[in-house]
Amino acid sequence: MLTAVAGVIGALVIGAWVVVAWGSQRRQPWLLTPVALFIVLLVALGQPGWAFLPVAVLVAGSFAELVIGSRESPTVRTKDPDAPLSTERWAAAVAAPFRVALAEPWDVVARPSLRRRYRRMLEHQWGVTDRDSLREAVEALFEELHTGPSLDLVVDLRAGVARSRLPRERGGESTGARVRLTDDQVARLRAVTGVTEADETVLIGAYQWWKSVHVIRLVCGGASLDWLSPVETQTLLRRVASDLQRRYSSWQQLSTAFHAGYLLWPEKGVEGDHGGTDRVWAALGLLSEDARSPWNLLPWDMPLERVLPEGGVASGQEP
Repeated sequence: MLTAVAGVIGALVIGAWVVVAWGSQRRQPWLLTPVALFIVLLVALGQPGWAFLPVAVLVAGSFAELVIGSRESPTVRTKDPDAPLSTERWAAAVAAPFRVALAEPWDVVARPSLRRRYRRMLEHQWGVTDRDSLREAVEALFEELHTGPSLDLVVDLRAGVARSRLPRERGGESTGARVRLTDDQVARLRAVTGVTEADETVLIGAYQWWKSVHVIRLVCGGASLDWLSPVETQTLLRRVASDLQRRYSSWQQLSTAFHAGYLLWPEKGVEGDHGGTDRVWAALGLLSEDARSPWNLLPWDMPLERVLPEGGVASGQEP
């Protein structure tokens, strides 16, 4: 009788754990797999009393994932801190805030464990559902970046208001995009732009190139979902990296543009943010200040590798 009860309870708990692990954005719940197998083994060996101990462990682990797992704080994590410099690594660093926000390694382009998240993000934010629509979205972003106007963000630090406009040499007309800033956002903008407390206004020029980050996110999603080959991934990332190195001169300049563009972006945050928390904004702060941040470690003007047709890369100076 006890064996039957332990078997039923064990099956229910294991089923619930599988649902939680499958729906989680993290790999940690799957580390409980040996516990689930141990439950099955104990019941099969006729040791139902001992089976309740691993059942309790599995229940606790599943509950912890439900309550705590989705609230993990942004963290700068690197899969391979000693990896050599490469174009992929450099490009991944550009989009690092979105990985740091999830406490995931920033230096991995293709991340199979994030496939479900990428599918939801690509469809919700970009209407991307397959390889063809992914390529269309990437090319549309490239087209917008190369043919659209340069944009300035004018920030009134005293009033806490930021508005987008055309550069003065193009008339300085407002684009209509405007956002009211919190005290924290004003303080962050002062920090990343380096202005003093006495300054009342700061201008962030050509901030529209922060949208290159979206191209990298699309490419990472395509690589993770096997919609892009390694050669296609390398080619697109090199294209983005080349554009950014021509438009900006440092990680600090990219960080400033990222902050500016992100404030005006309607899709702020990442899936799972709650209670007013914006983990991407928090990640931006970490990457600007943390000594382990790729923005503080990688050289901005590193030579970009040339992509070979067979999928290898050769080191080469950017033309």
